[in-house]
Amino acid sequence: MKKIVLLVLLAGSVTATFAKKIKISVTDFQFVNKTVNAKVGDTIIWVWVKGMHTTTSTTIPAGATSWNKPIDVTHKRFTLILKKAGTYKYRCNFHFSIGMVGTINVTTSLAASLQSFDVSDAEAKSLLNWRTLSSQDVAYFSVQRSTDGDNFNEIARIHPDQSNQYKFTDNNNTSSKYVYYQVEMVDTKGNRELSEIKMAVQKTALPKLIANISPNPVNNPGHIMLQFNADKEGSMLVQLYNESGGFVAQTQMAAYQGLNNGHFHLGDLTPGIYYIVCTLDGTKEKHTIIVK
Repeated sequence: MKKIVLLVLLAGSVTATFAKKIKISVTDFQFVNKTVNAKVGDTIIWVWVKGMHTTTSTTIPAGATSWNKPIDVTHKRFTLILKKAGTYKYRCNFHFSIGMVGTINVTTSLAASLQSFDVSDAEAKSLLNWRTLSSQDVAYFSVQRSTDGDNFNEIARIHPDQSNQYKFTDNNNTSSKYVYYQVEMVDTKGNRELSEIKMAVQKTALPKLIANISPNPVNNPGHIMLQFNADKEGSMLVQLYNESGGFVAQTQMAAYQGLNNGHFHLGDLTPGIYYIVCTLDGTKEKHTIIVK
């Protein structure tokens, strides 16, 4: 009986050792990171940075527990231990209509166990390296790429060998400054384990601050969503001017390394042509906005 108890305790200590704590920052109009990969037993921690928000589950795996928690100046953290594998979708109840949503992909650890996954960038290519504990029952590795960190497509399949050390070079042809990767390990029974999501910087990409503005034209009363690139954590200043150059309004958008999402509430404006000037870390861009 003592041996059985000891084995149970040891198994529990191993699980605790490998469980991770994954932080999601909650700031104005975005969860950072918007999409994360985790394992059963990991802990998700939403941490307030700015604004008044919620983290509210919308779709969860069967048997998992739903949640609806405020994240604001008086409720700065919410912690969730992941007990069921599957896809968890959640949102901010106040801002989901402008894209403040998130996804947690949860898998179990397979017998082969992904031990590490790293991505480094070079001229016009990304270098991927990963390691497994063994090759036991592994059918293949699916190498997947994304330009937004949310939607991934398979770009290669790698079959296992006895070295348990794997490399892949992606000579990608995307125009995005930031490229995201993950590795999905699939066993012979179809079970899967996901790596963390890692980002590479495209050194040959054209320097561009604003990736997308929508909607444009804008209806009254209006707002615009900005997708923008940031090389490091900071804040982007967004200023609105009318056609004759008169200042109308401005806002600050929180920036994190990679592709960001920001929201600018324009309110009621006279129909016509306007300009937004975006400034971040010494880079400034001017874009035309049409108000109908």
